[in-house]
Amino acid sequence: MESNVDRQEVRQALSDAVRNEDARAVLRHAQELLQSRRPADTMFCASALRNMRVALVKQAVCRPLKTFVVRSVTVEPILPFLTVEAALAGYVLDIEIGGYGTYMDEMLTPQSSLDRSQAELVLVLLDLEEISGRLPDLCASGLGTDVEAEIADSIARVGQMLRTYRDRNAGRLVVQGCVVPDNTSLGPVGDGNLKHSLVNAVKELNRQMLAVCTTVSDCVFFDVDEIAARYGRANWRDARLFLASRLPISAGAFETYARGLVRTMSVLFRAPRKVLCTDLDNTLWGGVLGEDGPHGIVTGSAFPGNCYLEYQRYLKQLGARGILLALVSKNNEADVEEAFQFRAADLAVRLDTFVAKKIGWNEKSDALRDLAKDLSLGLDSFVFVDDSPTECEAIRQYLPEVAVVQAPADKPWELVPMLADKWFFDSAAITEDDVNRSKEYEAQVQRDTLRDTTTSRDEFLQSLGIICTFVSAVDAPLARSVQLLAKTNQFNLTTRRHSATQVEHYATAAGGQAVAVRVRDRFGDAGVVGLALVAQDGDQCVIDSFLLSCRVIGRGIETALLSLVAQRAAKMGGKWLIGEYVESKKNAPCADFYPQHGFERVAESGGAGSIFYRLDLTERMPISPAWLTIEGDPTYEFAADTIVTS
Repeated sequence: MESNVDRQEVRQALSDAVRNEDARAVLRHAQELLQSRRPADTMFCASALRNMRVALVKQAVCRPLKTFVVRSVTVEPILPFLTVEAALAGYVLDIEIGGYGTYMDEMLTPQSSLDRSQAELVLVLLDLEEISGRLPDLCASGLGTDVEAEIADSIARVGQMLRTYRDRNAGRLVVQGCVVPDNTSLGPVGDGNLKHSLVNAVKELNRQMLAVCTTVSDCVFFDVDEIAARYGRANWRDARLFLASRLPISAGAFETYARGLVRTMSVLFRAPRKVLCTDLDNTLWGGVLGEDGPHGIVTGSAFPGNCYLEYQRYLKQLGARGILLALVSKNNEADVEEAFQFRAADLAVRLDTFVAKKIGWNEKSDALRDLAKDLSLGLDSFVFVDDSPTECEAIRQYLPEVAVVQAPADKPWELVPMLADKWFFDSAAITEDDVNRSKEYEAQVQRDTLRDTTTSRDEFLQSLGIICTFVSAVDAPLARSVQLLAKTNQFNLTTRRHSATQVEHYATAAGGQAVAVRVRDRFGDAGVVGLALVAQDGDQCVIDSFLLSCRVIGRGIETALLSLVAQRAAKMGGKWLIGEYVESKKNAPCADFYPQHGFERVAESGGAGSIFYRLDLTERMPISPAWLTIEGDPTYEFAADTIVTS
């Protein structure tokens, strides 16, 4: 934003949006105003957003998050920047700050102010001095005497602090690491060459802090050193302000720090997107295929072809971790096939690298809708990359759920950094199911081909050879169970986004159940695709969460999972199995699930649109369809006289 006149116009537009309580417009204008990168404009946005807290939540633009800051440093000047970055990411933070330097009492003492806050999010922001204060002196000689022991002791204290908190509370944790010092007594040569220099010691400390965080459920490590390195460590801290007021970062770095912190904490509450749809011309390669032909498009390892090669490699790397890649291009399909064949030696991807392709002359918004249907995914799982401003704006207008990235056609070297700067594919854990996702969609094509050649649904399902393996949701692994809770929408009876800690509670509580189901068939392993969380209440077993990936809906797996839950409930003395359906924008496919399985609707309904159903387990029991083979649970039984059909 160049001129002061423009800034004043945007400020006025933002004020008008606040007055009209237009939440989306407020965020749009705030984003525009922040392009000035002026602290005064950030403070202006923070003030506007404070006035819009209720509207942002009420209009479902942001989710509220009760947040507690555990700290050993001064954080108050950073909070306006944190508030703004959080709102732009979709969160309204209700922040309570712990006492200066009281972090041990807050984390270790029952009924501390942290406990009483019942925070959903806890930010643990400690400095090197508090985490491992002896390290600078121990590293000064370069010999490393007792350095490793000091790191081990420091990590033990951090681990005890986190686990003690976790034993009492379910709040999700973000634990900040340490910034590698910019100046040390050994100098840059010693820092780089001596094993136990302070620089190397802090890097090792961070590595071990990360390892500890992975052992605590719902806990992520905030790599603040990576943020500081990008910004410039020499300018990260204002020495005078730190010594005078314990402010750990310079004023110029507030925005960068806040953005990095919000991006890190978001992985605890938001699932990554699953699909990247890319254009071809001036995006995957340089030039326009229809005009330049296969000989004329720009590819290869020489500039500027290597700019596109870097993008292709980036796509391939995303695919390796389970992000689905798709082509959406206005071209002749035969020309595209010829180009991939002719340019094969110059490309990092092949045509079969992409699990889905929409090549033709239809509108790209229609192509994306078709892809969503083909892949059984919501449009909010998609990222669309295209160089055309017109195409990008059309997707923004017609499909607002889709994340749009406009490729810089005149600066192709900027595309990969642009994508990497986005949160779209952020994840703190990658599971085997993620990595195998592309293979599962390829297997689905084979299933569809088989379905078209069989004469009946039962014959088709029998021919698949489906095997369901039931496992504890904690061992699924737990990260996959939390992923399913976060991402599953269409067949999700209540759409509750429980944390890992809450899943563990259902697994360990008396009479509780936390069951996951893995599915495989003759074409491949779909992985862990379903989950049920159940609580025992006297003779009632209440199903809190029941969900299944849309990839396997309609194969009877949902009935098999319900049957297992019902049989376990009966064995634990349950008489009634209680099911709940909470209507959402996307879960209509499972609205009749309980009635279809013999449940009767209970007269009363709960809040938030809940409808309750119950099944008398002494009279009837849902069982698995005959075409499924069941593994993994020795208590699972079949009772031919108690069949409830799927």
